[in-house]
Amino acid sequence: MAALLGVRTSALRVWEAAGLIAPERERGTRYRVYRPADVRDARLIHTLRRSHYLLDQIRPVLDGLRREGSREALRAAIAARGEALTARTRAMLSGAGHLDDYLVCTGQ
Repeated sequence: MAALLGVRTSALRVWEAAGLIAPERERGTRYRVYRPADVRDARLIHTLRRSHYLLDQIRPVLDGLRREGSREALRAAIAARGEALTARTRAMLSGAGHLDDYLVCTGQ
């Protein structure tokens, strides 16, 4: 699974410890066995993590997908992230404008 996603095995263990994925185990070896739903979930987790989503933000998305088979939770999470990034960008631009005004007024 780690090679498929291009992540470290430690990332899979963190996701498992956080309860985001729960692969079955082989009887004798206790190796993890990933079902198709586990692969889907791991791909989604990996995608969201690359977009800087926190594990706690990913959990409701997975829960909604598992419970309802719906993508609504994912859409809502992406929309909320977009709104947060827009607000942050506007605040940074506003701050840069205020800094520029201050520097112009002080002659620096």
